[in-house]
Amino acid sequence: MRFASTIGGRSRSAAIGLWLCAAAAFCFCANAGAQSIDSIKRKGTLTVGVQAEFPPWGSIDASGANVGYDIDVAKLMADDLGVKLALVPVTAGNRVGYLTTGKVDVLAAAIGMYPDRAKAVQFSKPYATLDGVIYGKKTDTVRDWNDLAQLRVGTARGSAADVALTKGMPPGTDVRRFDDDAVPIQALLSGQVDAIGSTNLIAVVLARSPAGAQFEQKFQFARQYNGLATRLGEKEFNAWLNAFVDRNMANGKLNAINRKWVGGDLPALPTELADVPFTVR
Repeated sequence: MRFASTIGGRSRSAAIGLWLCAAAAFCFCANAGAQSIDSIKRKGTLTVGVQAEFPPWGSIDASGANVGYDIDVAKLMADDLGVKLALVPVTAGNRVGYLTTGKVDVLAAAIGMYPDRAKAVQFSKPYATLDGVIYGKKTDTVRDWNDLAQLRVGTARGSAADVALTKGMPPGTDVRRFDDDAVPIQALLSGQVDAIGSTNLIAVVLARSPAGAQFEQKFQFARQYNGLATRLGEKEFNAWLNAFVDRNMANGKLNAINRKWVGGDLPALPTELADVPFTVR
């Protein structure tokens, strides 16, 4: 912003005074949402955004309790901090908004580490993996993106699969986007779509359905690394989360969570990802 050169004397002093007040107010507002470890401990609660309809990462059991991979990770974070845990259900479409507007302190919500997302959130080191796959009817021949051109393809809006589908599929493909990860699976089972872009863990869900046997994995298009996400600029919190990941990788607790919910050991995780910083710069 430029100021007119005609301001002088008292007017100039008054203008400068108002500008300083405005600047101070801006700085206060900009830092009001920043979380530190001390502020979380003073609050006594860690508020974590988790998926509620995306098993095994997060779902609601018969008793109404949140259960899943990321719920166990969230519990481990709260235990390490020595505070209570508050879980807030999020979807693939709203989770970043919940974080940036302060509704949650951190996301443990199967959120993939991609360069575009790294512009909106601060990622920790990766703590889990997820393979992106196309699932469809056994009777349909689907070997690559081009074979999807004549099919109705479902995915969760804003998910990693959505990003991959947008890049990979031929122009004009009928892509149907839904608001969370559970709905595309139901759409596949009910015949609303012919195939879906999701994760390899869809096999767990389909195995529970009598209709699931008619579907199969067609091809894998990506391996996603999941990170814990905080707001940009939260250097201390990010450093704590990276230490949390290192510590619980070393003691085997994160691997135990992986074995419990996914089966098998965690693969080797990268020490860096292109254009996705693990630390605040």
